[in-house]
Amino acid sequence: MAELLDAAAERRAERERRAAALRAEEETRRERERPAARERVDLMIGTRKPGEYDAAVELLVDLRTAAERVARLEEFTRRLTSLRREHSRKPSLMDRLDRAGLVDRVRS
Repeated sequence: MAELLDAAAERRAERERRAAALRAEEETRRERERPAARERVDLMIGTRKPGEYDAAVELLVDLRTAAERVARLEEFTRRLTSLRREHSRKPSLMDRLDRAGLVDRVRS
């Protein structure tokens, strides 16, 4: 009986190690992708085209969701606040951000 319990404990520990390794790999991948996503947003906003604004806002909504999932919402909010300040003279963009619920803490 003790052998069965030991074997089960070993299998459980191995599953937990594999799950932890997968989580670490996923976080590493996300860390590599974040700067690329921010750069894409900047490029889209820089075009000053409404369709690109829509795509940028959609990506920002996805980034906010990802930030919530990994407990980095505060960092996302800081970056959003900076982005809003930098582009505050673009009313069409600001309107899209507002409609998407991407409002910084200073404004809300």
